[in-house]
Amino acid sequence: MGHVCWKLITAALAMGLALAAATPAAVAQKVSFEDPKDDDNGPGAYTYPTDPVYKPGSFDMTAFTLKAHGDKVDLDVEMAAKLEDPWKTGSGFSLQMVFVFIQTSPAKPPAGGKAGDGKAGGKKKGGKADSGKADSGKAAAAEPQPGAAAPAPAETDKAETDKAAGKKSASTMTPEEKAAARKAARAKAAAERATTAKKHGFTQGLPGLQVQFAPADGWDRCIILSPEPAARVRAEVEAKAPAMKDAIVIPARVKGSGHAISATIDRKALGPGDPTDWGYQVVIASSDPYPAADSLLVRKVTETESQHRFGGGSDGDCAPNVLDLLAGDGDGEADEVGQQHEMLQYECNPDHTPKTLATLTMVRVDKDED
Repeated sequence: MGHVCWKLITAALAMGLALAAATPAAVAQKVSFEDPKDDDNGPGAYTYPTDPVYKPGSFDMTAFTLKAHGDKVDLDVEMAAKLEDPWKTGSGFSLQMVFVFIQTSPAKPPAGGKAGDGKAGGKKKGGKADSGKADSGKAAAAEPQPGAAAPAPAETDKAETDKAAGKKSASTMTPEEKAAARKAARAKAAAERATTAKKHGFTQGLPGLQVQFAPADGWDRCIILSPEPAARVRAEVEAKAPAMKDAIVIPARVKGSGHAISATIDRKALGPGDPTDWGYQVVIASSDPYPAADSLLVRKVTETESQHRFGGGSDGDCAPNVLDLLAGDGDGEADEVGQQHEMLQYECNPDHTPKTLATLTMVRVDKDED
């Protein structure tokens, strides 16, 4: 009897393994971006307050990671300086205020598949994003294997075609030419999204940031990482951004440790879709526990720095109250510093009201690159 029972158990285990192999496992979806160091100066000329608690690098973002697994999503924002809690908030940090804006519509469908179907590679150029859904057979065919002596015939044909047309391959381009090519590709993608994507989301930033988003880069969700308690943040949103409250996600707890500001939220709070298909913009501001009546806990940048005010901006309401953000391809390349400065340019009227607000765009995982 025992022998028969053991046979049944073994058969059941084998069947379970077979079913597990036939059913796609729930794979964690991870998106990572990098940001250059020493660019925590907004449009280029912002200066830190004079109080010593504002240490160099405190607002200098170096990386952002979002990882969806099961019914949870983990977020990490890395800063250049080690986090401190001088005002004893109990969160492990006091100074920083982070806004993670997300556009949950996919980019244009990749060749040979629909956007969000997981058939395109999830690897971001120079980054770490991997949806875990790439077709391994296609990936192996697309990537040169170690020790390969020459490119595949198709690649050789393309190289010859480009040469005949006067084009340069990536391997022969100068850094300036690569930067120009990336900029042109981003502009083309933004134009395509503007004409083909359905209009949705918000193009205005949250109160106090003094920014807007390009028409093709409106946001659908914003996760706020604040050192203030969740109840305080929620009350501020209710009072100052009631029309946006359903699109704003406030984690129950935000923690600062080492160089990272981290939080975990419910996956359902971001809505359906593949996070590796979404657009992201991570905005670093300074937390102000005593903000202006029209500011969502954001510290103001003024013309001249003072004990608790940043300098290099405007005394009116036209300068962005933003110290750092993602730019370019989110690879952390040096040219992204200039792209950040360009994105945060603004113009004031004579009375210091906004004439042109800083206009932000999203950064996306590039699934088309090997």
